[in-house]
Amino acid sequence: MTTPETIRLQRHDGTSFAVQIHPAADAKAPAILIEPAMGMQIGYYAPLLAALQQAGYNAAIAELRGHEESGGRKPGWGYDFGYHDLLTEDWPLAIKAVKTRFHGTPFYLLGHSLGAQVSSIYAAHHPQEIDGLILIACSSVHWKLWPKAFLAYSQMVPLVARVVGHFPGHRFRFAGREARTLMADWARQARTGRFLFGRPRVDHDRHLAELSLPVLGISLQGDFFAPKHAMDGLLGKFPKAQLTRHHLDPKAMGFQGIDHFRWVRKPEIVMPKVTEWLRARHG
Repeated sequence: MTTPETIRLQRHDGTSFAVQIHPAADAKAPAILIEPAMGMQIGYYAPLLAALQQAGYNAAIAELRGHEESGGRKPGWGYDFGYHDLLTEDWPLAIKAVKTRFHGTPFYLLGHSLGAQVSSIYAAHHPQEIDGLILIACSSVHWKLWPKAFLAYSQMVPLVARVVGHFPGHRFRFAGREARTLMADWARQARTGRFLFGRPRVDHDRHLAELSLPVLGISLQGDFFAPKHAMDGLLGKFPKAQLTRHHLDPKAMGFQGIDHFRWVRKPEIVMPKVTEWLRARHG
């Protein structure tokens, strides 16, 4: 794996974040931008980036707000943001940077968990900018898809965030240090089943219902945070999409201890399906 390039992008609030670029040997190969899961830093995704690059694709990854290695700010009383800020500032900046770097090549978003939720909503609003979505280990968090105790837990999350100033995810073994509004938006989807956020509030499910792009959806057996039926709940929000769906059992494939995050360190679990789907589209 060659030394990656780094593009630093400035937000209007004075913070910045990095997009890391791993170019393929063929500059005209499809470009794939990874958007991480809640609480994750981009260094964790190095094996997946290497696998995409070695398979012949131009790979990139954007830092998640609040989890930058430098240039960002930690969520707290003095710094807050939500889904709206990711959707209207961070995603457009990162997408423009990657599309400019690999001008004229097919462009795909690869979203993991939170990254998949926001990527799907972005694609629904801007389908002309994207050739397709690769969604891995993601879900709807609507309480009806989860055990009964989940509703109470999900609504406790924003209450804690409002008291503390941020959500201390490490204390709850869920996410990292997260912003109040981000967790309020997440909890609202858990409560209502719909992506309702923005200023003024927008029902983004109406846009998702019109999404007709090619979508590859991959869930993993043993993924507590994105079980098969909960991922189907998310994918069901865009019935017009050209969906290719896979549910993989890592244990049956000889991989032990794979969960919502560890598949990223063993990308050979998902790469055959990813490359098969991309080659069907581009040869």
